[in-house]
Amino acid sequence: MILKSGSFFKVLLAVCCLLAISGLGLCDVVINEVELSPPDSGTVWVELYNTGESAVDLTGWTVKIVDVAWTGPIALKGSIDAKGFIVADGQPAWVTTGNGTVYLYDSSGSMVDKTSPQSDDSHTDFTYGRIPDGKKTDTRADFAFMMESRGRSNGRGVRV
Repeated sequence: MILKSGSFFKVLLAVCCLLAISGLGLCDVVINEVELSPPDSGTVWVELYNTGESAVDLTGWTVKIVDVAWTGPIALKGSIDAKGFIVADGQPAWVTTGNGTVYLYDSSGSMVDKTSPQSDDSHTDFTYGRIPDGKKTDTRADFAFMMESRGRSNGRGVRV
């Protein structure tokens, strides 16, 4: 098949646009662990993990913890290294029920990741985390109730 030069460029442009649009939905940063019921009147927190091979700029990104009674937005800044972890702390004044769904939004406001609804009223060092790190099947099975590992691997191997 022979394409005229104008047709070739149209096909090339269409392929590039398709790749760009497809790439927007792919993100290497996931919610990796959440503490919704901290011990000793502690602060709720969310750990993010970058499954990718490059650092990601988190400027303008937001984590939102949503419960029936309240919503807790956490503005992000800085960057997360490849295969790295970063923790976003909630406000000390937030009184939680230990329940919630956590959402991650990129700088354009698009949802990148979310947890299934979680419930924890134990007020202990147990959290909900992905095992292995970065496991993302978009099912409730992605998260397990586990001993907290804030800012580090949840163990049992790291998903690559």
